[in-house]
Amino acid sequence: MGTLAQFFQPPLYWQQFEELAQGLLTEVYSIPNAQQIGRPGQAQDGVDVFGKSSRHGQIGIQCKRLSDLDEFNNPLPGGPIDKAFLEKAAHEALVFKPDLKIWILATTAKRDAKIQGLVRDLNERWEGEGRDRQAIIWAWDDCVSYLNAFPDLQRWYYRDVIQVHSARDLDIMILETISMAFHRPAFEVPINCEHSDEFIQALKDTQMALRTGELVDRQSRHIIRKAVSGWRGIDNERWRESLRDVDRCLRALRAALQEGLKTGSIQQQNGFLNIADLTLRDRLERQRESAVNMLNTVLDDASLARI
Repeated sequence: MGTLAQFFQPPLYWQQFEELAQGLLTEVYSIPNAQQIGRPGQAQDGVDVFGKSSRHGQIGIQCKRLSDLDEFNNPLPGGPIDKAFLEKAAHEALVFKPDLKIWILATTAKRDAKIQGLVRDLNERWEGEGRDRQAIIWAWDDCVSYLNAFPDLQRWYYRDVIQVHSARDLDIMILETISMAFHRPAFEVPINCEHSDEFIQALKDTQMALRTGELVDRQSRHIIRKAVSGWRGIDNERWRESLRDVDRCLRALRAALQEGLKTGSIQQQNGFLNIADLTLRDRLERQRESAVNMLNTVLDDASLARI
C-alpha cells in the first residue's frame, strides 16, 4: 500500500523559503549547523544557505522564489528559471568559499524537465572542466516530497515559521484576504457611479481572491497578498458554503452586467454606467449587497472586522 502524501502551498515570502531551505539542508544531508548566509534575500556568491556534511562535504543552496511582492509591497527576488539565470547563478557560486561539493538551486517553481536537462548539461560541463562539484535543482515538488519524508521538519516549518497552528488559523488567513478584496469602491459606491470596465475588473479580482487566495493591486496588477487557498480551502464547513454562495452571487452579478452591456440595457455615459431600467439597477444593487452581507455574516462569526 502506498504512502499518502500531503501537498503544501509554497511559502508566501522569500524569508520563509530561505528558512525552509535551511531546514531541508539540515534534514536531507544531516547537517545540524546549517545556516543562512547574510541577511534574508542577500545571497553571497550565489549561496543563501550553507552547511558541511561529514559524508558529502560543503553544500550550498541558492533560493529562488517566484516573482511576487512582500508584505511591505517590495519586489521579491523571483521569476521563472531559465538557462540564463541557471548559468549566471551557477557561475556566481563557483567563487563561494569554501569550495562547494554540491550546489543546489531551490525554487518554488514546478518541476521542469527542460531545466533538469540544463542541470545535467551543467554537470557534464563541470566534469569535463575537472571540477569536483555537482549541481542539483530542487523544484517545489521536491520540497513537498521532503516535507512528507521528514515529519519533524513539516511540523516545525508550518506551525512555527508560518505561524499556523490549526485549521482555524488557515481559515482566518483566507478570510482576511477575501475581506481585503472587498474593500474597494466597487462594493462601496452606487453602481451608476462606476465605470463598466473597472467595475467588471474589480469583480474579477474579487472572485480570484475568493477562489485562489490571490489579491492583486488595482493599478500595478501585482499580487499584494496571497493566502494558502480560496474558499475551497476553508475548513469550517458553514463558512465554506457561505463563501461558495458569495462566489455564485458575484458570478451572477458579472453575468448580468455583461449581458446588459451587450443588449444595450446598460450603457456607458460620460465614463459611468447608465442603467435606465430602475428594476434592473435595483436587482444589481441587491445582488452586490447580498454578497457583502453573506461575507459579513462569516466575518462576524470569525470575529473579524466587517466590510
